[in-house]
Amino acid sequence: MRSSQRRAAAVSIENLLKVVPPPAEPFESYDGPWEPVETFFGTGGLPADYKEFVLLYGSGYFMEFLGVSVPRAWNENVRIATNAKIITRNFREHEPLDPYPYGFWPDPGGLLPFGTTDNGDELFWLTEGAPDTWRVVVWDRGMQTFETFDCGLTDFLAGLATGTILPKAFPEDLLPCELLFQPDSR
Repeated sequence: MRSSQRRAAAVSIENLLKVVPPPAEPFESYDGPWEPVETFFGTGGLPADYKEFVLLYGSGYFMEFLGVSVPRAWNENVRIATNAKIITRNFREHEPLDPYPYGFWPDPGGLLPFGTTDNGDELFWLTEGAPDTWRVVVWDRGMQTFETFDCGLTDFLAGLATGTILPKAFPEDLLPCELLFQPDSR
C-alpha cells in the first residue's frame, strides 16, 4: 500500500474516532491475519479503514440501526465472507427486469457487501480501483435502487453520525441517537 493510501485511510478512521468513540472492550475485534480473508475475496485486498474499524470497534451496531460485518465471529451471520456469499447470490438469483447498474462480487469492480440495516437495506463497497479508493453503495430494499457515496466506510459512518450523510433509504429520524455505537454483547 502506498503511503498516500495509508494516510487517506488514517484520516478516514480519525474522522470516525472524533465523532464515535470506540468501545473500551470491542467484541470480536480483529487484527488479522488478513491474508486468508483477502485471498478469499480475491479483490487485491480490503480497505485499510475497514481493517482499522474491525480492530477498534469489532462487532456491533451503529446508531441502533446498522451493522458492519467482521472477518471472524462466533455468529456466522455477522461474518463478512458468509454475508458476501449469501447476499451476492441472492442478488444474482433475483435480477430484476431492468439490469442492476453494477455487477456483484466476485466480478471485478463489482459490489462487495459489508453491512446491512434493520430495514433490510444492504451496504456495499464498489470495488473499482485500489481498495482504499472503494466507494460506499447503499441498496434501498424498499425502492430497489442503489445510491453511491463518494467516500469509504469510516467516512460514511462518521457522516451518518454527524448528519452530513443520510442515504435516501435510511430513516430521516436517525439523529439524534443516544447510542452511536453499541458493541455486540453475545
